Amino acid sequence: LAAINDDDDGDNDNDTEQRNGLSEALVATLAWAYRSDPPFPGSDSDRRPDLVLEILRALYALDNTGNDPSKSRPSDDTMNLLGAVLCDLLRFSNANERVYQVKLAVVTLLLNAPEGYGRYLVDNDGIAPLVDILSRQTSLVVIERNHNSSDDAATVVPVTLALLRLVKTNDAARRAVKDEVFPPGATEEAFARRASAEMAKGVTEGASRAKNMAPLDAPRGTLRWRLVRLMTWVDSNVKRSACELLWMLCGEDATEFVLRTGFGNAIHFLGIRGCVNMPAGVDG
Repeated sequence: LAAINDDDDGDNDNDTEQRNGLSEALVATLAWAYRSDPPFPGSDSDRRPDLVLEILRALYALDNTGNDPSKSRPSDDTMNLLGAVLCDLLRFSNANERVYQVKLAVVTLLLNAPEGYGRYLVDNDGIAPLVDILSRQTSLVVIERNHNSSDDAATVVPVTLALLRLVKTNDAARRAVKDEVFPPGATEEAFARRASAEMAKGVTEGASRAKNMAPLDAPRGTLRWRLVRLMTWVDSNVKRSACELLWMLCGEDATEFVLRTGFGNAIHFLGIRGCVNMPAGVDG
């Protein structure tokens, strides 16, 4: 890996071939480590979780495609195998700390996931485990620390952005994540009644047909309450990623965004989006 990175100024085709070749070897080793006996993760003395973690980190370092679909990736067989293993790893319990660190490394890889992968996660029960990770990471930041920390961005932004990428590129994934954050049923029905009553007031602001200052349904302690809290966090990366995810879950609809998050929390982001006029002198 170091040799390939040192040769970044060399032949691009050769560099890509080297990266893809090494990626294919690493993915094959990853699949062996996960699928070999005894069942993963094994006992406390089993080193396979450590091996899997290092492979995932190496794969992230090797992936120089970013979000550019024109850049070459490893073969389809390799990508399919990697996608299947990543989804399987996500479905493990969060109880084992070594496995949870593996799952966080999976999240990092998903920052550059191919566009079709969201559909695969929906079809193979991979969305709920990702939202569980979001729930755990936001709890760590909002509840356990309960104050702004320099570690907040590293804790919560990767999983927020990974989910954001999935919901942006696949509508089925967006619906699945939304159902996890805003569970359907009696709670959503109550929200719909409150939303209708709020819009009936006829108070508008820019593109929003509502101006409720607080969220209509975000009970303390819920995931949606924590995400709303993060919308006004001191760290700009934390609050922007939380706002972007909630914005996409609301279908980029300013009215639903305000109803779910509250105008006071939403106004700055809506100003950035050009949905409301910001006061003179306020930097969007």
